[in-house]
Amino acid sequence: MVTLSASARIASAGGFSAILLKARFRTVRDPQVFTAVLRTIPIYAAWLEVMDPITDVFPMAGLHNTLRRLVVDGIPVATGLHAIGDSVCTTNPTLGRGLAPALSGAADLADTIGEHAADPAAQALALDRLADAHVVPFYQDQAAIDAARLAIMRHTIFGAPPPPPSETPGRVTYSQLRVAASYDPTAFRAFWKINGMVCPPDEVYTDPDVIACTQETLRRHGAAPPVAQPTHEHLLAALAR
Repeated sequence: MVTLSASARIASAGGFSAILLKARFRTVRDPQVFTAVLRTIPIYAAWLEVMDPITDVFPMAGLHNTLRRLVVDGIPVATGLHAIGDSVCTTNPTLGRGLAPALSGAADLADTIGEHAADPAAQALALDRLADAHVVPFYQDQAAIDAARLAIMRHTIFGAPPPPPSETPGRVTYSQLRVAASYDPTAFRAFWKINGMVCPPDEVYTDPDVIACTQETLRRHGAAPPVAQPTHEHLLAALAR
């Protein structure tokens, strides 16, 4: 069976990945229930007909966004010790942002050691500056995306107040771009620049062409995700299998 981590990434596109981690969804660990839940998402149901299960369902937990620094207030807290990859930053795996920061961190470490071979303090400071450029923007972006998703889920599932619409001048949000990407080619390319970590997220969110195309697309098609989503009743029926 495909893993639960993969299913969480699939389900997040339908807008309910966090629900899979709640107690009421523990039965999803059963392969038949897992498959039944995925079948409630029309856009993905067809894929199940051509997938060959190779493992059982493996749950994942503790998927927090974390950021660790070895420089505080401009001063290294340790020298001769360097961190890259998950030891610097972990993010919710829904966007698959694990391998790229690890590889860029390894390249940054090699460059830093080559440039400051005899100065451990300079190494720490240089690597921290590179983390600011290559890691922190994507950590902040994932944290903002998760906060927006959780606000929508709390409203949809528990009746919490709806999140206020984003009206920040001169930028669009990830959720707005995700909707527009289903209709507009400029928004589509911009959306996958974000997902592919091609450039810092803010370069995409504040790009004038991306903003114009996204806003015009949302005016024409609305802000709701175009992907059909399962009803509460359909999910309960799938979970009862």
